[in-house]
Amino acid sequence: MARLLARLAPLALGLLCAVGCGSPCQDLADRICNCQPAGTLRDNCKSSVKNQIDSAKPSSGDQSYCSDKLKTCPDPESTPSQCQVLETQAGKEACGLAFPL
Repeated sequence: MARLLARLAPLALGLLCAVGCGSPCQDLADRICNCQPAGTLRDNCKSSVKNQIDSAKPSSGDQSYCSDKLKTCPDPESTPSQCQVLETQAGKEACGLAFPL
């Protein structure tokens, strides 16, 4: 599972930063990074997200998109099964990592 999430993290970063990344996007990316094992992998994921967000210029539409995804993407810290759900198509769609098929 950690390998899958390690491969998903760059995808998440790219997708989230492609839409601009406002504060809601930071929160959404942090939720996805929280599925990484605690320690270096998680810290690196969050650091990469922060660096990309700091260099982006988010629009209100970008922030709205991430806000909408925050409503459908549970936080793994309060929903422990979320990391397993994130491996499914539905979980990826809920968190903005994939488009509906």
